[in-house]
Amino acid sequence: MKAGFYPKMAVSGMRKNGRLYVPYLITCILMVSIFYIFHFLGFSGVMNGMAGGGTATQMVGMGTYIMAVFATIFLFYTQSTLIKGRKKEFGLYSILGMNKRNIGRIILWETFIIWMVAVSLGLLSGIGLSKLAELGFTKLIAVPTRYSFSVSGSSVVTTVILFAVIFFMIYLNTVRQIRFADPAQLISAGKSGEKPPKANWAIGILGLVFLGSGYILALKIKQPISALVWFFIAVILIIIGTYLLLISGSVIMCRLLQKNKSYYYRTNHFVSVSSMAYRMKRNGAGLASICILLTMILVMLSSTSALYTGEEQCLDARYPNEIGAFACKYGYDETLPSQGEKLDEILKTAAEAKGAEVKNNYTYSVYSISGYFENSRLEVNLNSLTDMAFIDYDKVAQIMFIDDDEYNRVFGHDVNVNPGEAIVGTAKRVDIGDTITVGDVVFEVTERFDDKVAEIDPMATGAASPTIYLIVDDVEATAREYIRYSDYNGEPMLAWFWYSRFDTGLDEEGQIALAEELSGKIKEELNGKGFSNYYCESHEAERGDFVSTFGGLFFLGILLSIIFLVSCVLIIYYKQISEGFEDQARFTIMKKVGMNSEEIKKSVNSQMLLVFMFPVIFACIHLAVVLPIVDKLLMLFGLFNMPLLIACALVCVLICGLFYAAIYKVTSVAYLKIVSSAE
Repeated sequence: MKAGFYPKMAVSGMRKNGRLYVPYLITCILMVSIFYIFHFLGFSGVMNGMAGGGTATQMVGMGTYIMAVFATIFLFYTQSTLIKGRKKEFGLYSILGMNKRNIGRIILWETFIIWMVAVSLGLLSGIGLSKLAELGFTKLIAVPTRYSFSVSGSSVVTTVILFAVIFFMIYLNTVRQIRFADPAQLISAGKSGEKPPKANWAIGILGLVFLGSGYILALKIKQPISALVWFFIAVILIIIGTYLLLISGSVIMCRLLQKNKSYYYRTNHFVSVSSMAYRMKRNGAGLASICILLTMILVMLSSTSALYTGEEQCLDARYPNEIGAFACKYGYDETLPSQGEKLDEILKTAAEAKGAEVKNNYTYSVYSISGYFENSRLEVNLNSLTDMAFIDYDKVAQIMFIDDDEYNRVFGHDVNVNPGEAIVGTAKRVDIGDTITVGDVVFEVTERFDDKVAEIDPMATGAASPTIYLIVDDVEATAREYIRYSDYNGEPMLAWFWYSRFDTGLDEEGQIALAEELSGKIKEELNGKGFSNYYCESHEAERGDFVSTFGGLFFLGILLSIIFLVSCVLIIYYKQISEGFEDQARFTIMKKVGMNSEEIKKSVNSQMLLVFMFPVIFACIHLAVVLPIVDKLLMLFGLFNMPLLIACALVCVLICGLFYAAIYKVTSVAYLKIVSSAE
């Protein structure tokens, strides 16, 4: 054959199937463009030297890997849908004398041309938009903007190599499909739907079991640590349940509609329902994919936008005062109280020397011990890895002992506790009876102060595990009861925590400078004395990290949501186009028996509304179920604002709903145009 024959055949085939290839090519270009932007922001070093930029670029760097995996999976999915429309053409080539090797060369050139165009235009658009993305990124994470333009060579090379590998794998997969099919199968592949499926109740029930298990698991979780452990398991169960339920449930729904004669035997329902029933197994899988993508978009945008809009609340909860200091030492030491007093004096003297007016001072110490809390008893004898492996993390708790005199002095209360008694408080849902047992020591619960726990620890609600505070009459005597307990490494389980937080009246720079100096003072005082951890931090110094983290997550959520939305559009578009061609013959028959254009339009709208509403309804149900577990996860960031999360979720549902309605309008017009052209 003449040189250039195969490239010409490839270009001709793509041009004749432009309705299929143009959206695919646009998607490939978008994937390349956004991957370059992700890699540019995450790995090129463009954010180096910016305050808070390190944390934010880690967020985007994580998104780069997610983007690479998703691009691979989704481009494989769309290519498999696209190639089905070309199989009839390849079958004709075989009948006209081409062998599988010749067809493989045409496919190779098609793949190469798409790769070249996608990478070239994708990189051009990615490089062009990278500065705009950088400006938006720096705006979200509140760092100074650089107005110089740069191109990352490493990002270009990585993008070219990644998509070369993806398209090469797509080529191999396409050749595999052609090689193992005979010409007759290829010619009929474009028309082949599926045998009318039976209503498989077993799969439907199994889908309900998976979906119900995921829902129950999501709703059952009460503590943030459990949310962290079980969230992805609940998500996997919901995804499996969604696929099984929509595949089988949609078939069952069509069968029930067909049995409803008053509904089925109408001109605007008959063709649409019979067409849906014919291909509902594939249709259900497509609807499930759309539903999962919509749910991912809603969850990502709701959570990240809630964090971004509530970042000040998170910052204030984590750092309630301008200056905060902490020290920790494991085991019992009778000199610790005096060490705490000395630390307090060092900090306050240094602060006043810097011109600070020390006010709102909360300096105190507690003893802590952790274990497995159940039936108002803390079991502290879990001293093996085997025991820890089978723990219900909702029941892992930390007990904090604070002396009643110190509690009164620091927080301005007037409580009195007798030996053997305790005033108990917790910000978590923990069942505590009339007595509470810690190890072998029993305390009579005389009073609860749950509503005042936030005075001691403003982050108590969002702690990874429940913290239970016990105000006792003699904290030193109480601590000595737990000297003998050790963990599986032989380390003491008893710990002494010293906290100090206060305001200074200094400006932002003054607070940051003071925190740095106090950190040095604490290190100088405690270094070499067996303390496991100690530090000093300031509200303003940590602001940049909070803003960059939450801004980076929001930026990541926006970019990934754009990709998922585009993917959702493409799934719907190909679904409607392929089904439109399949339904042409049915509408041709109906035209011949008297169905007019208006009736065809009503039938199309009936099918569209029925099909399009399923993913939206299921996605909203999924979102409503997982919001409580998302709320628990956001508590780990310091956001205790379920109303804000719900408000963000509603706004996201509204925005996605409007976008989805636009998709419905465009694809329904394309579908109607195809079926209306039937002769």
